[in-house]
Amino acid sequence: MGDQQENVATLIYGVPQSDDAPIAFRCELPARDFFITMAVDPNFEPKAGTVPLTLTAPPSMEQLTLEADILFIEDMEVTFLEAKPAFDVPIARMLKQGNELRFTLGEKTFVYPLAGAADAMGPIEAACAKPT
Repeated sequence: MGDQQENVATLIYGVPQSDDAPIAFRCELPARDFFITMAVDPNFEPKAGTVPLTLTAPPSMEQLTLEADILFIEDMEVTFLEAKPAFDVPIARMLKQGNELRFTLGEKTFVYPLAGAADAMGPIEAACAKPT
């Protein structure tokens, strides 16, 4: 689902037939800062610091290797990984052309279908300087 408010544009990935939305892409305005946020198991360790995170979206050949900050919200018992890459042509291509989005964290890979992402990208693409 794509949306734009006054100070932020978002693309949120939700699991069909549930209230689960484990992935969010957002562009904060006016700075055009782009963030990728992924919910992980609350028992994820460590609870602070950074971890390497690799994104792929087959059949696209693009691969992004990012450093993701670990955000543990103790009172809610939730853990997120958040990365701040530039919104550029490879990211746009992955979201538009990929069949699924793969987040690889160490030995574990999380896979999410990308059905509908290309159609929902308008707000975030417009806010974060649409790639040419």
